[in-house]
Amino acid sequence: MRTAVVVLLLLTGVAACTGPADPSVTGFVELGTLRGKAPATTELTGDNGDATYQALRQAFAKDVEPARELLTRPRPGGTRTFAFVEPGCVENGAKPVVEDDVVDVRLTGGENTNCAQANYFLVTVTAEDPQNRLRLR
Repeated sequence: MRTAVVVLLLLTGVAACTGPADPSVTGFVELGTLRGKAPATTELTGDNGDATYQALRQAFAKDVEPARELLTRPRPGGTRTFAFVEPGCVENGAKPVVEDDVVDVRLTGGENTNCAQANYFLVTVTAEDPQNRLRLR
């Protein structure tokens, strides 16, 4: 019994010392070619999703309905969601990258492709981060 209590205490201590849970990509939308200034990377809190969507409409001179849906959907409690607008070519996915509590994304799937003009992609990343340790680049 004593061994079980010690092991439980050790495991509880390890869990308490860990940082944010591994983030996951929760959305990926091809936006097309940029016609204005791309919106800055942001955390989707408050009305940031609406503001980012309006900036996308201006930057891409079109209505991007899948982006609006992605940026304005309700967020589960206890999680943080970040939105990135990234240049690429023919990518078909993205992966989150966290280094020193800085969250970022890398587009995937467009290797060895030569593009005449960049396409842009909206990527959302969600992570459990109860201690608010994650920050943007």
